Amino acid sequence: MKAFKLIIVLHAFGIAGFAGNTGAAEADPYANPPTPAFEGQTGAPAPAIASSYQVEVVATGLVKPRSLVALPDGNLLVADGRGDVRIISPESGLSDPLPGMPAVRSVDDRGFMDITLASDFSESRLVYLGYAAPPEGERGGPVSAAERTRAARQGEVFQIDQIARARLAADNSRLENVDVIAELPSRRLFSAPDGSLYFSTMGNGALRVEVQKLTSLMGKILRINSDGSIPEDNPFYGRSMVRQEIFSWGHRDPDGIMLHPETGGLWTIEHGPMGGDELNRIKPGTNYGWPMVTYGKNYDGTEIGPSARTSVEQPLYYWFPSPAPSGLMMYTGEMFPQWRGDVFVGTMSPTEGKYLVRLEMGGEDGTQVLEEEHLLVDHDRRVRAMVQGVDGALYVLTDSENDDDLNRHFPGEVLKLTPP
Repeated sequence: MKAFKLIIVLHAFGIAGFAGNTGAAEADPYANPPTPAFEGQTGAPAPAIASSYQVEVVATGLVKPRSLVALPDGNLLVADGRGDVRIISPESGLSDPLPGMPAVRSVDDRGFMDITLASDFSESRLVYLGYAAPPEGERGGPVSAAERTRAARQGEVFQIDQIARARLAADNSRLENVDVIAELPSRRLFSAPDGSLYFSTMGNGALRVEVQKLTSLMGKILRINSDGSIPEDNPFYGRSMVRQEIFSWGHRDPDGIMLHPETGGLWTIEHGPMGGDELNRIKPGTNYGWPMVTYGKNYDGTEIGPSARTSVEQPLYYWFPSPAPSGLMMYTGEMFPQWRGDVFVGTMSPTEGKYLVRLEMGGEDGTQVLEEEHLLVDHDRRVRAMVQGVDGALYVLTDSENDDDLNRHFPGEVLKLTPP
């Protein structure tokens, strides 16, 4: 049996207890773990033989990086939370921020969410951007949390969630022809071969009361056309009193999204609360349970809801405790033949570990996790995203961090994994 890898990077956001279905907090919040719905749904074994690879730092000095994209010409795109998009070139290294970006309003370097290539990028040079924009007539750029609080108290619009498409110049020097196609929230984006755009939205914190409502966009996987219109084959197309952008619902915080390279099915990685991080295969028009059904607990150790219920879709795999997953991809290259078909996920938990996860998939339909291997453990950095380069190497984006106890700062990096 070959070793498998899954890479996930996510950050779970703290929320207080859920009204209903709670009990006394436990001394050990991870005591009494949930019972899986089927064998192999959690706790897959490590491989008998660990993977071998070598690591090269190809870019460093990144501040709160969010997204990493492999270009067909062998370069990489990296974007940070302030909205700076840069080229990483094998010849010239890390570029200055590309001109032409729309205005992004960020607080604590969080405003830009994701960038993804159009499925026909080789011909169109189009990319899609998800970000928070300033209201018309106001400035973009970093804004203080105090200013956001002031705007909320006065009932002012502080930011506008937007999805735009733009053209990357042929020489990778700038973004051109920025066109806002929708004013919708987004977390992660993915452009499908049929031209549609899938994206996730958050449903944690105070927003979770909206997640089970089909009139709300919170805690959903959404799907639109490249011009912002609604695809006619969306599950709720043409129905009144429902947001027709909805593809699936009942999600807490999907922080990674991909199309399976063989089946074309949509997969996501999702933050749970305390425990209950999930790997999901997304089916159209399907409910994934949050916040009524979960394998996680409230942050005070109280129960949220049942983990198994026949009316909602089960995750393919879950983690308890939470590694805080982020980023999702399946390896298909030739450089690591033993990794082909493996799923990679990044993790960001300061307590459960910061590493790259490799999940070896198998079973009759390829959805069973057979083994779970942790890579880059000694590197001990939050993994935000990962991509397969055109050369077959695996490129990994690590987040920037501060170790306040030791007064150290770790800049964000892009790592290149190749065979030893």
